[in-house]
Amino acid sequence: MAVRGIKVGDVYEVEIKSLTQRGDGFARIKGVAAFVKNVSVGWKGNVKVVKVGPTYVVAEPAATGESEDSDQSDF
Repeated sequence: MAVRGIKVGDVYEVEIKSLTQRGDGFARIKGVAAFVKNVSVGWKGNVKVVKVGPTYVVAEPAATGESEDSDQSDF
């Protein structure tokens, strides 16, 4: 499954704008809601997509140097 071309394993650069009630970071990737675990507001960096839902994606911070698709950033 892919939402707007986003697939599991893709790496994107994001900036966390807010936190959800569950404490996950919230950002947008290509206009799609992205929930990032273990980050705080203002965090900037690369995230790796670990789950793609029907209208959202779940990601986690990516290890440094893992970004292949850094040109696909979308704040």
